Amino acid sequence: MLKIPFTFLLKKGLHLTVCILVLGTMFACSDEKSAKDTKFLSVPDKKTDPSREEDTINRRVESVLNEGSQSQEGKEEAPRASKAHPANSGKEPMLILDKNKLPLGEVVYHSDKLDYYECKGIVAPWFLELVVAEMNYFNELAELHFVDPKTCIVTAGTEKSLTPGRISIQLYENSKQFDRCIRSEECPIFRTVNFVPNRNALYRSYFLSDINRKLIQHHCVTDTGKWHRDQTCYTVD
Repeated sequence: MLKIPFTFLLKKGLHLTVCILVLGTMFACSDEKSAKDTKFLSVPDKKTDPSREEDTINRRVESVLNEGSQSQEGKEEAPRASKAHPANSGKEPMLILDKNKLPLGEVVYHSDKLDYYECKGIVAPWFLELVVAEMNYFNELAELHFVDPKTCIVTAGTEKSLTPGRISIQLYENSKQFDRCIRSEECPIFRTVNFVPNRNALYRSYFLSDINRKLIQHHCVTDTGKWHRDQTCYTVD
C-alpha cells in the first residue's frame, strides 16, 4: 500500500477563540427622603430577551482552544485544560491513510463493525496532542476525567458499520479503561472524535458520554475553528 495522506486532511490545525458571556443585571435604586409622606416608586428589572441571551451564548462558544483557552475567560471556564499549549500545525499530515483511505497500519483488534489500529505511526504527534487538548477541554466542561494520549486508538468502520470507512480516534483515561472498552465492550465512559468531510474541509465531531450520569454531549469544530456546541458535525453546514 502507498503511504499517502488522506486528501481531505489539512495540515493546519484549529485555531479557536473563547468569547465572553456577560449576564447583566439591573438594580433599582432611589434617593432617601426625610419627609414621611414621600412615596417611593420601584423601578422594575428589565427582563432578559431569550433570543438575545441565546445569541450571546452562541458567540461565546464559537471557539475554545489555543488563544481562546489561554484567555482569562478560557482559564476560568476550564482552568486545567487551558494550561495545554498544543501546536496547531505540523510537517506531518494529520493521519496516514492508504490509497483506500484506511489507516496505514496493522489491525490490532477486529469487531463486526470496527477495525482497530494503534495511533502510533498513523496519527501525527502534533495532531494527537491537539486532539487530546481539545478533548480534555470538553472533559473539564463536562466534569469528566482527562484522557491520556498513550491510550489512543484509531478505528475504521467496516462494511457492517452504519458508516463504513469512517475514521475516528478513541481516547481513554488509562490502559485498564481501554481494555475494558475495546475487548470487553464495556464503556460506561466513552470519548471519541469522528472526522467528517465537509466540502473540501475536515470537521471534527466530538462525542462524550457517561452512562452512570446519563450524560451525552456533542461538539463540532470546523476547519476554521468555529465551535458548535451540542451539535454533531453531520448537522453543521
